[in-house]
Amino acid sequence: MANHDLTDLVQPTLDARADEDVLVVAGLSGRKIAPGDLRVPSNARVESFIPFDALLPLADILVTNGGYSGVQLALRHGVPLVVAGGSEDKPAVAARVADFGVGVDLRTGRPETAAVGQTVRQVLDEPAFRRRAQDLSAEYRSADPVRAVLDIVDGA
Repeated sequence: MANHDLTDLVQPTLDARADEDVLVVAGLSGRKIAPGDLRVPSNARVESFIPFDALLPLADILVTNGGYSGVQLALRHGVPLVVAGGSEDKPAVAARVADFGVGVDLRTGRPETAAVGQTVRQVLDEPAFRRRAQDLSAEYRSADPVRAVLDIVDGA
């Protein structure tokens, strides 16, 4: 829902990583891309839709606007986050990412390019973020939500 203005987060992220020896992949949640919508550096790929389940096992980090599903998928795969949530429930999701130590909340929906670059570097350089994301991923895998629901129903 929060992908109307690509200058909010997508462009600053592309710009922040443009001169690095990394592959940046940007998914636009189904939004079609028109010529001139974005400046795409040579180390980036931008697609209307990216299957996160296929991409996230290969990712070192997810920079996101804080959509609940994307955050949960990243954590399922043990991927740390940089979150710039500015609307809907996204600021609350971003705050929880920071509270759990699985990433950094940029505290804005429109971060500056330098802030994105510095924060991505921080999350990549500090192993505690990845370690905590991987710990949470292990907790997800060990959970049995069907059993939990059945226990609640049986106890009612």
